Amino acid sequence: MLNHICTKTLKFKTSLARKVRHQRPNCKLGMQFECLKNVPEDLVSSLLVSDRTPHINVTAWDGTVSLYDYNANELVVRMKHTDPLLCSAWLEHGSKKYAGSVAGEVLEVDMESGKFHLVSDAAELGISAMRCSENDVLAGSWDGSLQALDTRSGKAWFTVRHENRKVLALDCAGNTVVVATTGGKVTIYDLRNMHNPKLQESGLKFQTRDIKLMPSGGGYVQSSLDGRVAVEYFGQDSSRFAFRCHRMNLSDTQFVFPVNALCFNRSDELLYTGGSDGRVFSWNLTTRKKSEELPKFEDSVLKLGCNDDVFCVATGDDSFKTLATIQDADVQPGKIYYTKL
Repeated sequence: MLNHICTKTLKFKTSLARKVRHQRPNCKLGMQFECLKNVPEDLVSSLLVSDRTPHINVTAWDGTVSLYDYNANELVVRMKHTDPLLCSAWLEHGSKKYAGSVAGEVLEVDMESGKFHLVSDAAELGISAMRCSENDVLAGSWDGSLQALDTRSGKAWFTVRHENRKVLALDCAGNTVVVATTGGKVTIYDLRNMHNPKLQESGLKFQTRDIKLMPSGGGYVQSSLDGRVAVEYFGQDSSRFAFRCHRMNLSDTQFVFPVNALCFNRSDELLYTGGSDGRVFSWNLTTRKKSEELPKFEDSVLKLGCNDDVFCVATGDDSFKTLATIQDADVQPGKIYYTKL
């Protein structure tokens, strides 16, 4: 009986996915998007946009790290590691680049020499999330560990293990670090005193997909598998709230899509969300209302990134995640769209 239900559910999801993905981005409806050339052959795992140079840094599951010039729409350099790369970070807006592998390695990416330099292999499972803060690289892993690595010495000055929990996402701004883990937990660290973190409930019932600190550092937002976003303000419990998004209302049911990506644009007020329904919405967190809906994309929105000049959207077909088995899954190359602001 359970197998029969699962089979019907998978067929329904496949059919519905085709319906919601049939339309390519219609530039007449909103932003004028272009596609980056020479994108990776596998799904994008991370996307970074520099604040100072016209560069986009992309890692992918095929083990590549690619640097693009969005003004010229060209690939500047591409390197390939032996293992899939899951995340990336950079210091001082690109002066030093780092990547995390599925083998648990924290790697410095030297694009001038075309070589990867091992910084740490202490994690037992893949490096799932990574951020930089001044001279430090913060790396979280599926084994539950969080490392703070000094990029000057290449040594870890802080390591902790979140027992029985996987690190799903993390972010940092100033001295604040937020780490989302399985079990519906968020751990908040202060880089000046990492040994006394604050542990709190995530405010979401289902697994976290992304977490982002507000540009001001006054709080954070996180998204989940069940089409929800939670908004938290530090020291203001009465101001916290959550909202539903990326859902499709049918005649007799509601279909819910994961919210895979979050992105702030300049201030705490405007938040972009990207989901597996192929849509990107912007939300005014002050009025708590949707302010804009971008043109619909063909595949799931996997990653978002922006600076003052450009807005980027990485898409790909992640429908294989709903299959009972992935042995016959045919993963197609994704696409990276960008538009000038």
